[in-house]
Amino acid sequence: MDDNLNLFSLVDEEEKSAPNKKRGSKLDVVEMEYKQAHAVTWQELFEGFDTIHAITFSSGLNFVYQLLDMFDHAEIIFGCEHILSSSMNQIIAYQDKLIERMREQSSEKMNDLLARMDKGEVRFYVSRGTVSHEKLYLLEAADGRKRVITGSANMSYHAFGGMQRENICFVDGDEAYDWYYSVFQSLLEESSDEITTKALQYADAGENIDELPIAGTIKANKVFVIEPTEATADDASEVKFILDVHNLADKLKPYMPKQDKKTSKQGKTIISAAQIVKLRRQIQNEKIKEKELRSEYPQLIIDADKQSATLNGEALNLHPTEEEIRHDVGLFRDYMDGYSRFHGDYEGMQYRYFEFANWFFCSPLMATMRDMAARFDQQRLPYPVFGLVYGQSKAGKTSFLETLLKMMIGQKPKISAPDFTRSGIENLKTNRARGPDHCR
Repeated sequence: MDDNLNLFSLVDEEEKSAPNKKRGSKLDVVEMEYKQAHAVTWQELFEGFDTIHAITFSSGLNFVYQLLDMFDHAEIIFGCEHILSSSMNQIIAYQDKLIERMREQSSEKMNDLLARMDKGEVRFYVSRGTVSHEKLYLLEAADGRKRVITGSANMSYHAFGGMQRENICFVDGDEAYDWYYSVFQSLLEESSDEITTKALQYADAGENIDELPIAGTIKANKVFVIEPTEATADDASEVKFILDVHNLADKLKPYMPKQDKKTSKQGKTIISAAQIVKLRRQIQNEKIKEKELRSEYPQLIIDADKQSATLNGEALNLHPTEEEIRHDVGLFRDYMDGYSRFHGDYEGMQYRYFEFANWFFCSPLMATMRDMAARFDQQRLPYPVFGLVYGQSKAGKTSFLETLLKMMIGQKPKISAPDFTRSGIENLKTNRARGPDHCR
């Protein structure tokens, strides 16, 4: 056994041994030449053309339908930035929700839209396998004029209505159009499924799962192979960052000043320096309350990404020596041997308690294990989040749980038996599940 053990040493070795498959990959970079900037409306930018081919990974469908009215023919590929690995369950889930959203937001124009789709004037596709972050709009006129619009703008009012800053560029001419059209065709042919009129009307992830776009592609190809794209460390970090922002925003929301109808104009909130001072005082008071609660409900946080663990804000030593481990294991075995003085099947009880203890000491990592299982399409049942100890009275259950808690968090919080009734268990599970994004 190593003199120093690290909780995350196995993770380190896996990361070191994993080859960097993306290193040295070449990018398609388009060289452009600046001419001038124009101040135009989105209608002026798109008008004068008859056909549009577009790729967008976020969209406002009301804007999409209004844009379609400007063209005789349209092909649009919807991508999704939130799919981190191209597993079948994620493809089905995304396609189901996209079609559900299209159905809800096109209810007023559904008949016209379906008629145009039946005529072949409008065709929708949903990307699969390749995560597309491209925002691309290829315009072509009957007289031969061609335009490429690209940049950061998705197909939405927010992007093209001047409600947020965007980088929008256009290039006129055949050469640029032809190169970008090959990009569009590549995504269309290699990793896109068509949304048919029947799919738009009936498809879902339930009884009509066979009407989803991916199902149509499988039927047409007879044999179909999905090549999963594993999430990178950057992907996981980005997701965590977004969740952290939302969690912090929700936490701060109760302290934000309310809108004053007398002083607010057009829904704007006016914040003064005095309110900032008040906000600071409220946050300080809340932190004092949290600190007091931690004395009753200790907080253990394990951060696998940072390879750290803290208990009530203090860093824990993740490099115990062999002697320290042997000492602690010996104490726990002596404690468990004490159950041999009980009457009845004490050996069976010891076995079940040892089994529970193994789960208990792994419980802070269960959320991570379940997440990994979901990403690799494995069962999550082997990684339970909640554990219950039940049985006859006078069997040492309370003492056993207090001992486990003492070993994990250094103290024995009060365990209130009346809280653990059949009717109260669901409430306990719900309240714990609503906690911050870390293990408790």
